[in-house]
Amino acid sequence: MDLIFSIGLLLGSIYLFFLVGAESPAASATELGASFWPRIILVLLMILVVVNIINYIKTAKAEGNSLVEGVDMIGFFKSKLFIGIIIVFAMALLLPYIGFIPSCFLFLMAYGMLLGDHKIPLAVIRSIILTLIIYAIFQGALDIMLARGTGVFRDFALFFEGILPF
Repeated sequence: MDLIFSIGLLLGSIYLFFLVGAESPAASATELGASFWPRIILVLLMILVVVNIINYIKTAKAEGNSLVEGVDMIGFFKSKLFIGIIIVFAMALLLPYIGFIPSCFLFLMAYGMLLGDHKIPLAVIRSIILTLIIYAIFQGALDIMLARGTGVFRDFALFFEGILPF
């Protein structure tokens, strides 16, 4: 299963690398352009996935196993990995509508619960703090505009941006 997932991740990263370049505005002489950082991250991801594939193949050969032996698709769909993929997919779908702050908070809460954090008050506090830290890094330090959402969520994001010092 690890090999199949890694190959799918590699193919998706290659597709996104070219998509980001085609969809982003062209870089000027004084700016790096909108596609620079996403492409850097995708290249790093592709390198790490290739390393993972190579390590998986080496381990399978050393143990004498087949590369696709023991693929349990039903077990995969019941696994935390698959549920985590669904959570990330849900965040990606919700992000344009509810904005970064609520979607990040909900994502962190859901992923925390998935990983076994069942103390709700502590999970809420952690999620709020992590959301604020991530927001401060991207919006404040890196000056990257994050999704504001629509309707009442946009109003909340604008209010939140107005009270923060950065």
